[in-house]
Amino acid sequence: MSIDLKHFYSLIDNFKELKILVIGDLMLDVFIYGTVDRISPEAPVPVVDVKKEVLMPGGAANVAANLRALGVNVFLCGIVGKDGNGKILEQLLVERGVENQFFIDDGRMTSTKTRIVAHSQQMVRFDKEEKHKLKKKDTDKIIDYLKEVKDELDAIIVSDYGKGVITKYLIEQLVENFSEKIITVDPKIENFYYYKNVTSLTPNNKEASQATNIKIEDEESLIKCGKYILNKLGTKSLLITRGAEGMTVFVDEEVRHIPAVAKEVYDVTGAGDTVISVFTSALAAGGNFVDAAILSNAAAGIVVGKVGTATTTTDELKENLPMLLKKMMEVTDGSA
Repeated sequence: MSIDLKHFYSLIDNFKELKILVIGDLMLDVFIYGTVDRISPEAPVPVVDVKKEVLMPGGAANVAANLRALGVNVFLCGIVGKDGNGKILEQLLVERGVENQFFIDDGRMTSTKTRIVAHSQQMVRFDKEEKHKLKKKDTDKIIDYLKEVKDELDAIIVSDYGKGVITKYLIEQLVENFSEKIITVDPKIENFYYYKNVTSLTPNNKEASQATNIKIEDEESLIKCGKYILNKLGTKSLLITRGAEGMTVFVDEEVRHIPAVAKEVYDVTGAGDTVISVFTSALAAGGNFVDAAILSNAAAGIVVGKVGTATTTTDELKENLPMLLKKMMEVTDGSA
């Protein structure tokens, strides 16, 4: 496996010239950190002594935050409720430099996921959300907005968390009106067969298995699953993320396995958002599908070593890239 480091640095340097639109399910992520020293006298549950609360953009909003951290100019489209958490989310995005925001208000609350963490262990998560499908008239507002900014865009990311923004009609309109653009999708299993004729999908192992009813348990079943998805959906490529096993990218008849490179794994929250952000940016910057997969794999190796809904920067990616690529080559070549 031969890798040209200068080529990857050049792709990363081009990120700052890009304009990418993210459309999908926006969320506010709340992390409550504390300690546990006793059990409640009211019920057999631990009592968490709260020490810190951290608020972060989640879902498609985290994809936008990832892109902005990479220097990409971001357009963001989705649903935010007219509530306190919606205002907090909008402000968090502005603070991260995501100012091109187009939000639909269809009367629902802002999706909010709260995680309680004690002694580095997530104890419970509770969600506040509504998941009804977006109405056609609201989807048409989104499409009209996308048409307005179409000429400015290098790529579109669909971040589907199954909360109602992404519908079959929306995907059909995207493919029909933006076929010349790069369109990548981080899929949700219940909508999997909506994503026909997009540029690429980035499902994880479980999502790919469930979508095809092919249990991935070895290389043969992995390849069978990947090729089935490519043929069924007519996508140009497919990137299956496989946790500790790394990633596998499918392009036509080519299948390339890319080993995981994380030094330590502390938290995988939002790692898929980082993957699709870097993967799409690398494609829009002129890289091929394998280049994009290698860079996104390296970025994932960085963010899983952080706690919470994390992002990485171009400086961090470039600094860690030589070591991460060296590790990839060692694993691939079977050397020390």
